[in-house]
Amino acid sequence: MPVQPSDADRRSGFLSAMFAYLFWGFFPLFLSFLRFADVREVLGQRILWSAPAAVVAILLMSGWRVGLREIGAALRPRMLATLALSACFIFVNWGLYVWLVLTERVIESALAYFLAPLVAVAVGVVFFRERISRAQVAALAFAGVGIVVQGFALGAPPWMALALCATWSAYAVIRKRAPVPAAVGLLIETIALMPLALALLWWAAQAAPLSFGGDWDRTLLLALSGPATALPLVAFAFGARRVSFVTIGLLQFIAPTLQFMTGLAFGEPFTPLRAASFMMIWLGLALFAWDALRRAKTHE
Repeated sequence: MPVQPSDADRRSGFLSAMFAYLFWGFFPLFLSFLRFADVREVLGQRILWSAPAAVVAILLMSGWRVGLREIGAALRPRMLATLALSACFIFVNWGLYVWLVLTERVIESALAYFLAPLVAVAVGVVFFRERISRAQVAALAFAGVGIVVQGFALGAPPWMALALCATWSAYAVIRKRAPVPAAVGLLIETIALMPLALALLWWAAQAAPLSFGGDWDRTLLLALSGPATALPLVAFAFGARRVSFVTIGLLQFIAPTLQFMTGLAFGEPFTPLRAASFMMIWLGLALFAWDALRRAKTHE
């Protein structure tokens, strides 16, 4: 029988998970400071600097002896293949997200992460044969209508938001099958992506000199993109092991809400039709949250 976390563990876990979602919510503000750089350079530097940040996280969380054992386990052929596949999806996800933020489409990225918990329900039904409640069916229906309305608002289907949501959902499903610590998984994934990161930097350098290595402040900001990637991920992994799934499910609405508000603060267009789209999606999320809380109470 698993050991239940103590009250102190639950408090620290809750604070860690909340920190992660707050950090992710404000991450577009950090990326906005990188608009001086080409999107390809930002993505390449983020990958390169995530690797040393992950090493530091492993040393802090596990120590070098345990950390080496965890890395060794992650390098077994089957696990390595799984992490290489997850790396492909997180590469596309990071690329889309950076591009959306740097092209001032933060509200569209927020749409993706509002949809993510509802897509997770659909993934559970399709791939894991999980049962779905009537409230969850209604939540998915409202989200579907919201996506259609969003298409009318934008004049085309929100392909970038849907792709962002799809790549994140695929990444989550694959990582669920790879039970390795978050920092170890991030390290292996970024190492696997380093050839692509170097290719991106070379490609960007053909158009204009790279920003990294120029002014010290710009160089520092680009280097900080690695720790800014690793820190919330490790905090989330720490918190997720100490709080309930219901708590995590409700906390995950923090990040897209903050991203949405950031997009509004940036002055991105928000038409009445677009507002109606988000209202439908938020209604679906409200049903989802109510159903989650109701199920938690019945199991107490």
